[in-house]
Amino acid sequence: MDATGRCCGTGPAHVQRATAEQWPVVRGVRLRALADAPQAFGSTLAREGGFDDGTWRRRVERGDWFLAWSAGRAVGVAALVPVESVPPAGEREIVSVWVEPGQRGGGAATRLVEAACDRAAAGGAATVSLWVADGNPRARRFYERLGFLPTGERKPLPGSPHVGEERLRRTAAPG
Repeated sequence: MDATGRCCGTGPAHVQRATAEQWPVVRGVRLRALADAPQAFGSTLAREGGFDDGTWRRRVERGDWFLAWSAGRAVGVAALVPVESVPPAGEREIVSVWVEPGQRGGGAATRLVEAACDRAAAGGAATVSLWVADGNPRARRFYERLGFLPTGERKPLPGSPHVGEERLRRTAAPG
């Protein structure tokens, strides 16, 4: 990997945990995600586009961010965070999952989610959860194929309160 955060090689996307120095890469991919699929996230392009460099640097330094790379460029992102609501003990949450349209269906999203689950398990988490917005059946099917099950827990999507979302959960360690 060079100083810009670009990876070498071609072929199927591979995933690496982002380093603190890669905060500009994480920012770029996250902003592309918010522009591409604003209805899928609990934030907005306007909000996160307004974050200063220090905010982005702290987000990456304090979190577990993962980048999917293909042909020398970041093509996907996911993050693993502590659960903010009342979770089971030892649970972590996957947020911000996105893969650019030209890379979908090629395994990058699976690798991102599994890397986050592996990191959660290595950190002692028993379970991992995530939220799926209503009206996103492709994402729901994808997560269910990876072993995530509906919990019945629902809430309004923070960025679009008129849209609901549901928490899905699975064990952190591969089953």
